[in-house]
Amino acid sequence: MAREIQDNVGFLQEAKAALAELEAEKGKSSRLQAEEKRLTKTLAAEKKSVEDEITSTIHKRKDEITVSYDREISKTQDKLKKARARREKAKNQGVKERISNETAQLREENRQLKLQNSTAFHQNGIPAVCNTKFYYSLFFTKGIKEVLIFLLTFLIAFLILPCGIYLLIPNHKPWLLIVIYVVAIVLLFGLYILINNKTKVNHLEIMKDARKNRDMIEANKRKIRVIIKAIEKDKNESIYNLGKYDKEISKIEGELQDIAERKKEALRVFEKKTQEELEKEIFENNRAKLENLAVQLNQVTAANREVGNSVQQKSIAFTDNYGPYIGQEFMSQERLDKLIDILNQGLASSITEAQQIYKNVK
Repeated sequence: MAREIQDNVGFLQEAKAALAELEAEKGKSSRLQAEEKRLTKTLAAEKKSVEDEITSTIHKRKDEITVSYDREISKTQDKLKKARARREKAKNQGVKERISNETAQLREENRQLKLQNSTAFHQNGIPAVCNTKFYYSLFFTKGIKEVLIFLLTFLIAFLILPCGIYLLIPNHKPWLLIVIYVVAIVLLFGLYILINNKTKVNHLEIMKDARKNRDMIEANKRKIRVIIKAIEKDKNESIYNLGKYDKEISKIEGELQDIAERKKEALRVFEKKTQEELEKEIFENNRAKLENLAVQLNQVTAANREVGNSVQQKSIAFTDNYGPYIGQEFMSQERLDKLIDILNQGLASSITEAQQIYKNVK
């Protein structure tokens, strides 16, 4: 319903007061919205901070438990390693002693056989070189190894040596190679015959006995190797008296298993009980702050809602009461004052005339 305006200036002043009240209410609403936004962010940040503190504390405490038990496990593993090393050392010593005992007779027999050969050679003036494997490979060849030594010596003496000498001679001629071969054969074969006559022929029986002794020594060595291999492969360790080491190792293994079980149990208790207690404790320490912020936020939200409703109602009322007569263009304190001045000066008799004069002057 259209409103009949009796007092234009009074109407405008009334509109001006209503506008001021509306603007004040909007300002209050704007401040409450900003405060609500700030409190919402602050509360979210505090909640995130509490959650981070809970996560960090739980992670730290769990790591402390793990590190503490791992340290003890590492120490116990070192003890176990040393105990096993002592056992292995004792076993190796036992194996050595067993080998020494079980091969003592064969080693003593070899010592006596070597002594017999050395004594016989010394008493008969036979050079010590004749009591070597190389000599017997050349003059009493027997077995694959000695055959190979003999063949290798033959190749060196009658192939490599002559060819080497030939290549070292500058401007060598083919006939020189023949000469070198003839000289090498004469000298080396002659040396071989000479040594054979001086040693093997002149002391044949002694050399044969020495050969037999050497064969017996080699046979005994093979027996010794078989014994050593059998002892090393023997799984029966009871003869080495390792019981005290086994007890020590078993005890330490039990300690290691116990620590591992206690670590497992400690972590289980932490995850099932302690973790929850820590969460409650940290939350309780921050409860007052969080609740205070939540209360403030609820109060501001409620006030903002109330003021928002008030702004809405006042805006509708203002539009209904003054909008049709003043228009949106003049809905400001400054322009309303201008219209009031024009009316007070008698320059216009209505609000519409005052608006037209304002526009013309502007």
